[in-house]
Amino acid sequence: MKLMKTSAAFAAIVAVAGLLGAPAKADTVLRLNNWLPPGHSQLVGVMKPWMENVAKATDGRVKVELTGASLGAPKRQYDLAVDGIADVTFGVHGYTPGRFKLPGVAELPFMAEKGEALSVALWHTYEAFFKEADEYKDVVLLATWAHGSGRILTSGSAGPVNSAETYKGKKLRVGGGIVQKINPALGAVNVAASANEVYELLSQGVVDGTLLPVEAYPSFKLSGVIKYVTEIPGGFYSSVWFAVMNKDAFAKLSAEDQKAVMSVSGVELARLGGRAFDTADDAARKIMTADGVETITADDAFIAFIKDKTSSLEGEWVAIADGMNIDGKAAVAKMRSEATAYKVAK
Repeated sequence: MKLMKTSAAFAAIVAVAGLLGAPAKADTVLRLNNWLPPGHSQLVGVMKPWMENVAKATDGRVKVELTGASLGAPKRQYDLAVDGIADVTFGVHGYTPGRFKLPGVAELPFMAEKGEALSVALWHTYEAFFKEADEYKDVVLLATWAHGSGRILTSGSAGPVNSAETYKGKKLRVGGGIVQKINPALGAVNVAASANEVYELLSQGVVDGTLLPVEAYPSFKLSGVIKYVTEIPGGFYSSVWFAVMNKDAFAKLSAEDQKAVMSVSGVELARLGGRAFDTADDAARKIMTADGVETITADDAFIAFIKDKTSSLEGEWVAIADGMNIDGKAAVAKMRSEATAYKVAK
């Protein structure tokens, strides 16, 4: 009898120890839709670290899991969150032109070169000027951020772009947003497509090149189809990204967990997004150099041409902001001064 009691007690101790050693089960699991390639900087360097930050901030009560496959095309990411098809989504504003007007301030030419500076400045400008406009009323906005300056990437057959004359007439793939206005203003032809389609368009000769940050070179496997990259000092353009959460999914979280999730979002997620783009750009330049891709830096004459042809874009954005009862000039001034003054931590 004693032996049986001892054995039972020992078994109970083992069971309790096993429970104590087991990982705690999350109270809430959120599904984050992923539409990017597995190695893309915005997945590896932004969303996955944010997922880890959420788990840590909530002491494991909230866990974010990636979907096994994308639940919708790139341009549908915002609506996936609105409709609750996914709890959390992230994407590019420019894939739905005209839907989000105010974030375009970060896309304007010659705003800044680095993504982290643009992203932090954009979030602060959003909080100071754009929040009341409530462009994200259908979701909970987690953050917006921007990539570093876009570049002109061209194929070997198209040749390098190093002047107004060599830019004109080129068929260039563009995403959404202000770049759709910049490209034709400089005399080139827009071919609208998502970044996932760039390799196919280039390899088939449908386009002469693409406008993208250089991090796209390894992310979308453009080795062999890109031979030249043109850098525009001061910043050519940018594209703005977002991360949002379904309202009902957010409402189901406790007040404590809502606060914890937002503590690792906002400016912290914006900084993470911009920094990941910058880090990826630096790594991509090394890969491109090793592949023999030639880098061209725009000279003063080419820069002057770009500034002249795109000079009206800032005024157009200011007019849009003013029409939404926002001081557009003041918002541009804040955006530019913050982006210029921002110091990236070493």
